[in-house]
Amino acid sequence: MSESGVFLDYHGPVDYDVLDSLLKKLREKSEFKVLNKTTCKRVYSIVVECLENICKHAESALSDNPEINSYITIAKQNDKIVIDAGNAVSTDEKDKIVSILDNLNKADEITLKKIYENKIRSELENTEKCAGLGFIFMVLKSGNKIIYDFKPLNDGYLYFEIIITLNKYTMRKLLIEKTTNSPKVILDPDKQVYMISGESRPHDVREFYNEILSWLQEFSSFLFSTDYNKEPVIFTFDFEYFNSSSAKLILDIIKILAGLRLRGIDLTVKWYHEKEDGDMLEVGKEMSRIVKFPFEYIESDIK
Repeated sequence: MSESGVFLDYHGPVDYDVLDSLLKKLREKSEFKVLNKTTCKRVYSIVVECLENICKHAESALSDNPEINSYITIAKQNDKIVIDAGNAVSTDEKDKIVSILDNLNKADEITLKKIYENKIRSELENTEKCAGLGFIFMVLKSGNKIIYDFKPLNDGYLYFEIIITLNKYTMRKLLIEKTTNSPKVILDPDKQVYMISGESRPHDVREFYNEILSWLQEFSSFLFSTDYNKEPVIFTFDFEYFNSSSAKLILDIIKILAGLRLRGIDLTVKWYHEKEDGDMLEVGKEMSRIVKFPFEYIESDIK
């Protein structure tokens, strides 16, 4: 690893004054400044969580020994940003930490978000040293599992190390589960799946679709960044039904997609409709005419 790829490399005791100093150094590094805004925020967020965990949980009794001091390193490795951190912990903490990390590493994104929401709502006891909220945050921000290890130390202590990686540009996924009145949404750049399907008549249609529109604005910036690999974008609409309020917001989505296509993005809209559902086919054709963007129309099996 070349020195030019290192954003930050610190070994020593960590208190909140040191934390502030390290974050200032990180923000001033040229390698950090050239990252796109979204990646900067995510790297910064993960580093904050690592340093705060060290401040809160590192064993102060061991901090004066330079051989077992805490450390944090942030560096580029090919197309990844790697954050590596370590600190001493009591042997008694190991089982709790392992349980938290193993559960998080097995969870999908929807489950992680539920765990995060539940953890925020719950009232944590002051004596709880390893609630795991920071670890949840790291996994959500990085989109990757946390690699971890424990090494034995003297007198009932272990040296706990974690490695978190994220892409230089990590375009977040948007996953929304289907309900009786709102569609399933999968917007996943990693898997190149972009789909809205099901029935759309949410109680607050503006709130529901604003989240999608906001994601599309972020995605639009990503498509014109140097990190985009120029893969074709296939956006699928597979509605069973949508009400008139939803129609306006769906058209807003399609206008954004049409604008991207006009700007040179290889983008296709696939509009699914049941064979006997001429109304859904005609709505698709009308939206296509409005935005001057030809769709592909695909007959689907009756649901």
